[in-house]
Formats: sequence, C-alpha cells, structure tokens
Amino acid sequence: MSGAIHPGGSYRPQAEWGGVPAEVRRLETQAELSWAHEWRVLAEWAPTSGGAVLDAGCGTGAVTRRLRARLVDPGTRVVGLDADERLLAVARAQGSDDGIRYVAGDLARPPLPAAGFDLVLARYVFQHLADPVGAARSLASLVRPGGRLAVVDVDAGLWGCADPDMSAFSAEAYRALGSAQAADGGDRLVARRLPRILRAAGLEEITVRPFAYTSDEVGGVGALGPQLSPERLLPLVERGVLGLGVYARAMAAWERFVALDGFTMLLGFAVGGRVPRAGHTASRPRRSAP
Repeated sequence: MSGAIHPGGSYRPQAEWGGVPAEVRRLETQAELSWAHEWRVLAEWAPTSGGAVLDAGCGTGAVTRRLRARLVDPGTRVVGLDADERLLAVARAQGSDDGIRYVAGDLARPPLPAAGFDLVLARYVFQHLADPVGAARSLASLVRPGGRLAVVDVDAGLWGCADPDMSAFSAEAYRALGSAQAADGGDRLVARRLPRILRAAGLEEITVRPFAYTSDEVGGVGALGPQLSPERLLPLVERGVLGLGVYARAMAAWERFVALDGFTMLLGFAVGGRVPRAGHTASRPRRSAP
C-alpha cells in the first residue's frame, strides 16, 4: 500500500514486520515493481496540460515521485497527503527538490481545498478503510467537476496465480491475514467492491482496468519477497492470531517455491470514476422488480 490512512483503518506501519524502517523499504520495492504497470492504466486519466494531481495516502512518496516524473506537463502541481508523520518525514527528506508538496492529514477530513485537483489517486488504501464509501466521497470532493478519482487495489480472491501451485500449504495462513485485517476494519476483497463504492459516492462513468506483472519481469520470484514472503505474517504470530505451525508450513512452502524458481503473476485493479459536472447527477444502478 502507498501509506497510512485515517484513524481506525487496518494499516499501521509500526506494526508491520520489521517496523517502520522495513515498511519504508517494502513500499519502495512495491513502487519499483508495480508502478510502471499501474501507470499504463492511469495515464489516460491524468491531466496533460497544467492542472493538479493528489496522491492520497502517499506514505513515503515512493509513487508520488514516480508520478511526478511521468506527468506530461512539468507544470502540473503534485501534492501528497498522508496521516502518518513518520512516513511523510521520509517523503520530504527524499524529495526536497522535486516540487512536490506533502501535507499531513486525514483522508476523511483532508486539509485541502474542494474541487482543487484534476486527478486524485489512492493506491492500496481502500483495502484498509472501515468506511470506504465515506472516504470516496471525501476524496471526490477534492476533484474538480469532470475530473477523476482513481483507486488502485487488490482482491485476495483474485490475487493472481503461481506455478507450481503451493497454495494449499499457505491458504490457512493467508485466511488468518484476511480475518485479522477485517477485524481491524479492512477488506482484502475490496477490489470487487470498488465500482459500487465509487458509484455510491456519487461518481459516474465507472471504469475498471486490470493490470498484471510477473515474477519473470522483475528478475525472478525472489524479487517479490517483500510483498509475498510469509515473513510479513510474523506480527500475526506475535499477536497470537496465527499459530506458529501454520506460519512454519507457509514459510516452508515459500522457500520451496523460491528454490524451484517458481513463476507467479500478480493481478491488480485500477478503478476510476468521474466527478459529475455542474447540473449533472451520476446515474444509479437499476434494480430489478421483486
């Protein structure tokens, strides 16, 4: 995920395996692995002349900096918003001369002007939100009429595929991860709900764009360790949510997969919605008669 979200969500960087320093490294790796694939989808929604873009839940700015570099017009204003001051400190330190403005604030009550952005992007944030519709409304209020809110996220039921398939050895561990995230207000199946979430928030022209990348593209499955290794489950073991035996089986399966030079394809989703122009109301889905 890109960064922290409003209080009450399921993302706490200090509680991730290795604490904040390890999470900073993981976020950088994640951006390096997936951003180019995400951008191929998002480019069509970005302003091409002037305007402004917000990276909501920007975390360390790993993607904010890459976004800045990809925009056609260097005059486009770029802002990063996050609730975690520790991650923002990293962002500010690494991007002191890139023209990005970083703002500390809550997604539910962003300290930014209404209708001030052509594109608002939220990456791997909505899976952690207890009130995703409320967050979508809040973020949509920052988009000018006719602009876009874009949400990038995953669905644990459609995460991708692997060869050889060793999912039977780790399924129980990752079910525990999903249950723990749900207990904290998150939803690892959120991607399938995003189109209706954006529609409920008043957006129109909802568009779903899947993207994928493979272990072969990034130099082998070992490069995906920061994202896929069961080491990320260790905090659940420490909390007593996940049994040590279950964790050990998942870790052994991962190590065998890496040793076999296994192949995996990871799938993500970018879902975008347009903020209605003045005098136009977003259409609602029709319901069939009972």
